[in-house]
Amino acid sequence: MTSLKPDGLPPQAQAAWDYPLYDAILGRRSRRFGLGMEMASGPFKYRSDKEPVGLNDLETAMLVAAATATTGPILAETTLPGGMVKTIGKPYPSAMGSHRARLFFTNDHGVFVVNADQAKMTKMKEYEDKSDREKILGFYDTYVEKLDDGRMDLPPKEPGVWPHNQWVTNMPGTTLFMPVIDVTKDLIKLILNLCDSKAGRYAGEGGGYFIVDDRNGMKPCGNQQWVDNGFLSKKKIMTLSRLEKIISDGMLAEGAFMSQLIALAMHATGIGGWIYGGFSSTVVLGGTPACRGLGFRFIQSPSDPFPIPVGRAGVFEAFCPPNYASMREAVDVAIAGATMTMDQWEAKGMIKPHTAPNSQFDKNTAQASPDGVECVKDICSYIYDTYGKFPATVDPMQISLFAQAHHLDLDFYDKHMKPGAYSDSHKNHFRDWHGNEMPKTRT
Repeated sequence: MTSLKPDGLPPQAQAAWDYPLYDAILGRRSRRFGLGMEMASGPFKYRSDKEPVGLNDLETAMLVAAATATTGPILAETTLPGGMVKTIGKPYPSAMGSHRARLFFTNDHGVFVVNADQAKMTKMKEYEDKSDREKILGFYDTYVEKLDDGRMDLPPKEPGVWPHNQWVTNMPGTTLFMPVIDVTKDLIKLILNLCDSKAGRYAGEGGGYFIVDDRNGMKPCGNQQWVDNGFLSKKKIMTLSRLEKIISDGMLAEGAFMSQLIALAMHATGIGGWIYGGFSSTVVLGGTPACRGLGFRFIQSPSDPFPIPVGRAGVFEAFCPPNYASMREAVDVAIAGATMTMDQWEAKGMIKPHTAPNSQFDKNTAQASPDGVECVKDICSYIYDTYGKFPATVDPMQISLFAQAHHLDLDFYDKHMKPGAYSDSHKNHFRDWHGNEMPKTRT
């Protein structure tokens, strides 16, 4: 990866930035056939006579920024904004502002991760005028980290990639974007909001929820003592499987939002590609002998025949053992910072979005009670001790979609599709982005 020194955004990138929004939305298509590819059978049988051309760093930076760049502080217009406002906005929405979606990608040069969570904001509207646009180059230089040399090890065959995607997935010249989601932190925070009558004001539920294990005869999840002492209510039942489905469904949406933003940016820049599933998350993350994948660590649970992904060490780790000695320790780390005052937040170099005095804001910030934290620790410990993993019913780390980007072979579309299959941004891409240097013909 070469450095993108922020000395002004090049004109082709400026043009993509100014691309009409609705043209990008309504012009978005799945455009799968790239340079150097071959479709060996079917009505669109075709072999590209061009060499594959990978995305350069500027093209990649535009797509990465569309999905992960800093936008400024979130607003959190609520009666009790609490700790939610103490977080940095991103182009995609995030449950409780946690941003536990991490974008990985691979190309011909290596495997990379976008450490967007490390970025800070500099003003209320990060990209306020054209002079701010070059920030995406510095963002790419600073927060994209190379993890491995060479393209990710993901053979185009089962069990990792389903048959209908094998001809195109992760081929030479492609860039494969993979949003990986950690559900553990938000699950811990959701349990706290549901159980603690003080912290639960965030959710508008008033707390007191009695979480029971519907897979074990509606057994209390280590929280019977909290019912007995009146901290939780027998009248407010929440099943464990329902709770984990709520958080998993909501968190996976973050990866979908990321992917859609990448797809819109692809159209604006004249890059081909599409969003798709059709792969095994376990294989992609690296949980089988079939390939290294993204090199994640896996554990085995007696309650689950499949390996459980818990993260890549030092890169992106779930809030559960073996990354922490116990679930009690994981809970402490997951909710750390929730009690930070606005003065402490601003001292870290973060922007305050509101005009109210910090003292007034902090006075209205609902903090977790000591009993609430202990109750959550008991529940989370029960889940891990009972099932040998956390969460109990879904994987802590998940990936459900790819967003693949590549340069289109327009000859394929001219032969097999009617006019309008691609836009002027695709037609003029090599003129605008590569100095009119056209793809080389295969020898």
